[in-house]
Amino acid sequence: MLFPSPLSKGSKIGVIAPASVVEPYRIEQGIKLLQEWGFEVVLGEHVFAEYFQFAGTPEQRLSDLQRFINDDSIDAIICARGGYGVIQFIDDIDFTNLIKKPKWIIGYSDVTVLHCALQKIHIASLHAPMLKGIEEISQESRKFLREILLGEKVHYAIVPHHSNRVGKAHGKLIGGNIALLHNQIGTSTDFDTEGKILFLEDVVEPLYNIDRMMRHLDRAGKLKNLAGLMIGDISRIKPETPPFDKNTEQIIWDLVKKYDYPVCFGFPCGHEAQNYPLICGSDAKLEVWENSVFLKFGHL
Repeated sequence: MLFPSPLSKGSKIGVIAPASVVEPYRIEQGIKLLQEWGFEVVLGEHVFAEYFQFAGTPEQRLSDLQRFINDDSIDAIICARGGYGVIQFIDDIDFTNLIKKPKWIIGYSDVTVLHCALQKIHIASLHAPMLKGIEEISQESRKFLREILLGEKVHYAIVPHHSNRVGKAHGKLIGGNIALLHNQIGTSTDFDTEGKILFLEDVVEPLYNIDRMMRHLDRAGKLKNLAGLMIGDISRIKPETPPFDKNTEQIIWDLVKKYDYPVCFGFPCGHEAQNYPLICGSDAKLEVWENSVFLKFGHL
């Protein structure tokens, strides 16, 4: 696995909008935060483009990402926001320069597609807050993002959930948005979960769809031979009438009770204020105990 070099004061971070349209005022605070951290911010040419619901055409969005991949003066790439759209150009990205000079690609939600592509070529990436709404992300989450970018060690300790299954796991960390992960199965950006710690999150889905997507993951063998499972926020569930017969915990437990790896519910990642950065591709150790839960990254 290839890891980017640590950033330092004056490092350049390129900003792209690879999916849905974003208005300038929505990322002002995020840009200001990066500058306060000592980084130079470089906007992609098409960040504020509008093409129906997208931040420009697929070609324009790809152009900004490809430019920053190829530009050796750019040290990291952060997404302005998610939404929908990365999958429209994922197979057209040339990662050659990124293999020569790895740089952090930062984002979550729809950016899960990019994380899957990067796992295929063994480049670590950051499932982490994006610029839109970063001022609403917890100070702790922002602090962890800054520390990882600077190459500092971060370890997480969280309060245990009552539905957890205790145990220890060691393996590479992968995962992301459930809807996007299940959408990659059978494609060029399919992912391998064997012996890995998988993390999952999602937002604004009805429970029946969470059940369907989780069953798809299981039927495809993605839940079978894990080292461990981390469930982040599955939040803002769409109401259904009549109601679904299970909640999210019950849906997941029905599928993983036949396995014996540790399971951690309530990990602080996803679309809410506590969104801890997770290093996709890093060796990680997950310890789930009755009184505590720890996640440690092995490569730092």
